[in-house]
Amino acid sequence: MRVTTVRDAEAAAVRAADVVNVMLDEALGARGVAHLALAGGSTPKRCHELLAERRADWSGVHLWESDERCVPPDDDESNWKMIEASLISRIAIAEDQLHRMPGELGPDEGADAHEAELRRVVEGDDVPVFDIVMCGLGEDGHTMSLFPGHPQVHERSRLVVGVRDSPKPPPERLSFTLPLVHAARRTILLTAGASKADALGAVLDREDERVPASLLRGGRLEVIADDAAAGSRMSDE
Repeated sequence: MRVTTVRDAEAAAVRAADVVNVMLDEALGARGVAHLALAGGSTPKRCHELLAERRADWSGVHLWESDERCVPPDDDESNWKMIEASLISRIAIAEDQLHRMPGELGPDEGADAHEAELRRVVEGDDVPVFDIVMCGLGEDGHTMSLFPGHPQVHERSRLVVGVRDSPKPPPERLSFTLPLVHAARRTILLTAGASKADALGAVLDREDERVPASLLRGGRLEVIADDAAAGSRMSDE
């Protein structure tokens, strides 16, 4: 696990955009294709905007979501609507490189459909291998739509799960599972703000199933946080 702390939320988004941009170049150079899963939230949104400014050529880059709400894609609650506004509408990218979670199908059919698409498009032996999976952090320690005390945290056979009882509205969601994220070449946990300090402290302390985001440590994790989220930790930049 690598931890980078920066002065504020803008610097965190800049750092994340720079890391993602470099990794996309590395993936394209090595394999001719790159798979990037994006996260919802305000800091990831700014990261998307910066990526659009930094990168002119999106050929070979496939965009996915690490979680979604079970709403139509034009709903204000939809992560995809935010991704379209902050990134897709600002770049030239082919439709077959866009892989939206079909939240409008509901938690069961939506999860099945998206898992089938993952297995069809992303290469891997038993588990498809993403180049980068972006994740956020909730004040309760959740990441993606994996919430403390919920059975989806323990799912080890599926790649995508449906969630029916999210403690945050809307209650029905879709989410990547931990085995899929652990298989990624890099996972980035991007967070900012003092309200995330306790949750981030728990993530950095140890793996604890009561803090689902801490279980991201089972993969190749890079944490990017601002000083407010990092609490008393010293800033690297």
